[in-house]
Amino acid sequence: MKLVTGFDYAPYASPSSPSGGVITEIVTTVFSEMGYRVSLGYYPWNRALKRVDRLNSDATFPFAYTDDRAEKFLYSDPVHHIKLSVFLSSGSQHDYSKPDDLIGLTGCEPLGYKTEIELVDLIEAKKINRFRAESVEDCLQGVASGRADFVVLSPSVAWVAANKLWKDNAKDIISESKVPLKTSTEHLVISKKHPNGQGLITEFNATFLKLKAKGVIKGIWTRHLGKDSPPVM
Repeated sequence: MKLVTGFDYAPYASPSSPSGGVITEIVTTVFSEMGYRVSLGYYPWNRALKRVDRLNSDATFPFAYTDDRAEKFLYSDPVHHIKLSVFLSSGSQHDYSKPDDLIGLTGCEPLGYKTEIELVDLIEAKKINRFRAESVEDCLQGVASGRADFVVLSPSVAWVAANKLWKDNAKDIISESKVPLKTSTEHLVISKKHPNGQGLITEFNATFLKLKAKGVIKGIWTRHLGKDSPPVM
């Protein structure tokens, strides 16, 4: 089973995280339980999707649902329920409680990340400016430098990257909105062109549920991120 994921999504998926990250270990554990020998590659997110679409790799993860992606890819049941927050510079005069609070601001979006539906209309109406950067770290640096006003990220991902950039000073440089933008789900995806795509998705879902019932999934989360870390699934 040839799996691919992204570089910059610690603690969920990253070559710098133990076992490749908590979601990486969950996905590889599920496929191992299904009887597969697993290989894993790390690529930029868009390239990972292209590899799966071209059948150079069997599956990639963790990806949020979009209608555009669903035209080409099959989605597993959620492997992760995730909170997404708005991050601003600590010295920002702006505050966030609803999407309209971002009108007139510039947001940064890491390449390969989906544009959250709550912001799409505002961006298309040019009420929010947007630029894309290579990575989460680049977006956080953009917010810190004033090139961008905000970035939308999972708090776990944001703080891992911020602590890598600024260590103990991270919370003096960026801040997380008290009100999250939304909660979302992330999934394993397989190309609709894959000859056994639907069969793999069905077996993956069933095996994930079996391991969840046995406490294996919770154990992986706890080992990586602590006893209070497992998301509600």
